[in-house]
Amino acid sequence: MNFSKRIILYLFISFVFVLAGCGGDDAGNDENTGNNADTEEENNTENTTDTGDETGNDDQNVEDLSIGDSATFNDVTITLNEVRVEPGGEFDEADNDKFVVVNMTAENNSDEEVTISSMLNVELYDEDGYSYTTTILTEGIQGQFDGTVAAGKKLRGEIPFDVPDSGSYELHYSDPFGSNRAIWIIDANDLE
Repeated sequence: MNFSKRIILYLFISFVFVLAGCGGDDAGNDENTGNNADTEEENNTENTTDTGDETGNDDQNVEDLSIGDSATFNDVTITLNEVRVEPGGEFDEADNDKFVVVNMTAENNSDEEVTISSMLNVELYDEDGYSYTTTILTEGIQGQFDGTVAAGKKLRGEIPFDVPDSGSYELHYSDPFGSNRAIWIIDANDLE
């Protein structure tokens, strides 16, 4: 990622956190967008497939999930909806080989608001174990997977990564204040 894109990315993330901190206690705003600030509290993880079957255990990592599977962290269910290659826009050029975009949903089943950060919670690894964090695309993204989620609400968004060609990828979602982690395995053939 070139220097100017990194600066823009860091400024954007800082702006998101400043806005989240200014949210206050507006309980009446839950009907609008559900964007109020708070943090996740405990480190319980469950593996839940798209059929709703719970197969995981508390306080353990959940690995070998597939596209469409879900994992629950502190009463927040995270689902990997789809993964695709995105060409980007006129001003987007991959520093590596391509842009891989993941589409995720966070469903807050708790009584508290939670904050989701693509920069702090999500990483993509290639088959050689190199990790990649989110990048910026000017076109082709439907909403960022960043923000606060009110109790009982959902946040759906996308995260772009600038990655080299790889036979497979691993998408890691974790609580930055805990040790639990969910890992989705993405075969290169599954990229839309």
